[in-house]
Amino acid sequence: MIAADFISSYAQALAARLSFDPSLSRRVRQEVEDHLREAAAADASGDPLGAQRRAIAGFGDPGAIAAQIAVASLAGQLRKIGVTVVLVLAAMFLAMQTRLMWYDLTEWGLCENVAALCEMVGSIDRSAFLLAAFAGAAACVLAGSRRILLCSVAAGGLVASVLCDGVLTALRLADWDWSLYFLIPLSSMAVEIACAAVLLVRIRDVARCRSSASALQQA
Repeated sequence: MIAADFISSYAQALAARLSFDPSLSRRVRQEVEDHLREAAAADASGDPLGAQRRAIAGFGDPGAIAAQIAVASLAGQLRKIGVTVVLVLAAMFLAMQTRLMWYDLTEWGLCENVAALCEMVGSIDRSAFLLAAFAGAAACVLAGSRRILLCSVAAGGLVASVLCDGVLTALRLADWDWSLYFLIPLSSMAVEIACAAVLLVRIRDVARCRSSASALQQA
């Protein structure tokens, strides 16, 4: 039991340093604990306590190992975040186009008294989405901290675009009585909001991982 407590304490100490990513922390703790127990069980000295100590000593300093794991995790997340941006942009563009096609199909026009406002908001919307698209494309090419920065710019552009789309949708629906025709515009807006939220969460996770990896390397 004492030996098992040594293993558990070591694995917990390592996992605690990776708490910025709960799923990674749990996985690493379980894998390290299993590995140490196997190493101790293979020790033929007949001294369980010594076997545990030797297995732990041979595995290395938990701080240094946590730093290596965090850096590897960050590298993987940086690779994935570029793909996430592209997928989010594609999904949002599809949602926008679906909504516009629905308006054309149903001949759903705008009231003249809001046409000028819609034109202004639409211009901002297009500019914001183009900014997001260019930043997202650049994020796929560049690496490191620049990728996170560009993804953040893309996310900012997408949030602005979603807000503009929300205003445009509200203006389009304002003077009409509720009907099933509202489902397509509202559903497409829900998709846009969900996509923007996913990207923001992923960027937050990557930024947190980068900060933690840097702190572990400096410790």
